[in-house]
Amino acid sequence: MYLQPVVRCKNPDCPTPSAARIRLPYPDPPATGANPPDWPADGWKLRLICRECDHWYISEKKDVQWAPYTRPLEDETRFDFLQAELECGEPGCQSRTHWHVLDNSQMSESEALEFVLRADPVAVCENGHPLSISGTASRSAGKVSSV
Repeated sequence: MYLQPVVRCKNPDCPTPSAARIRLPYPDPPATGANPPDWPADGWKLRLICRECDHWYISEKKDVQWAPYTRPLEDETRFDFLQAELECGEPGCQSRTHWHVLDNSQMSESEALEFVLRADPVAVCENGHPLSISGTASRSAGKVSSV
C-alpha cells in the first residue's frame, strides 16, 4: 500500500460523492504507515478540472490530503494525469496558465485542450481574460508525472 496525495472537488453540485478523491501525481510515494511528506511547498497552487463535473478550481497546500492506495498513480494504466498549457491570446497579455485533470478516458491532446476550454466557470488566464473569448496564442497538452 502507498500514500498518494489527493484533493476533493470543491463543486457542491458535483455528481461524484464528496468522499471521492482526485489523485495527484507524486514521484516515489511513501508506503502506508509512513509519515506523509511535507508536500506541496507553501504557496503551491494547482488549477484542477474535475473530470466528473467539468468544474475548475485552484487547489492549494491546505487542500491536499494523503490517502492509501494499492498502487502508485504512475503504475495505474487506467488513469492519466494531464496538463494543458495555454497562452492567452489577448493582445499584450502573454499570460501562460497550466490546467490539470485526472483522466480515465485516454484523451488526446486536442480533446484535453477542448476539455479545458469548456470548463465551468470559463477558464481564465492569470490576468482574468476568458480563454474561450480571448483565444489562445499557443497551447499544448500531455501526461505529467508531477505537479
